[in-house]
Amino acid sequence: MLFIKRLVTAIVLCVFLFVFLAIGTMVVSGAIVGASAAVSQHATDYQSGQVAGREAGQKFGRKYGPVIFVGSAVVAFCASFGLAFSGLLPWCRPDESPPSVPPFPPQRNF
Repeated sequence: MLFIKRLVTAIVLCVFLFVFLAIGTMVVSGAIVGASAAVSQHATDYQSGQVAGREAGQKFGRKYGPVIFVGSAVVAFCASFGLAFSGLLPWCRPDESPPSVPPFPPQRNF
């Protein structure tokens, strides 16, 4: 039963981590590429900067999109299975019975 809980946790965590990593990486890298393209083309207004940034972002997505997709999938897979099977999450730990506590010694009346 513990293996099933860990496996389900790993699968669900893998999906969420993959979406978070892939979208986050594409957003941050696209913003950096778009901003640097707008600065390098000396954009004077919003419209020209937006056009330059969009073109640079599309080129970046076509070139590095598959790499980011595969990299995010690998990192999410490794991290989710590592978290689920390490026992770091409380529901993925083996059930341990608490150690038996020895009885208190009898009290002496002085």
